[in-house]
Amino acid sequence: MLLSRVTLQSPAGAAHGQAGHIRNELLRIRDYLFKELAQKTGQPLEKDLSRGKHFNTQEALEYGLIDRIVRPPLIKEDKN
Repeated sequence: MLLSRVTLQSPAGAAHGQAGHIRNELLRIRDYLFKELAQKTGQPLEKDLSRGKHFNTQEALEYGLIDRIVRPPLIKEDKN
């Protein structure tokens, strides 16, 4: 059973300072995130990031967010 999930969403967070400066910094981070993820995945991410998109492990692999799925080793039954 695979237990991981990935969520894409625009950056947000608590901050203090002038609203205009905070807004500009969040927009800068968002634009960087869109550009880097789009380049690495080959996907048009703006729509997915702006509304939040959830992926199970197989969907994240197919979308290009992860390179592979690592499964835990099988535990052999103790016969004692």
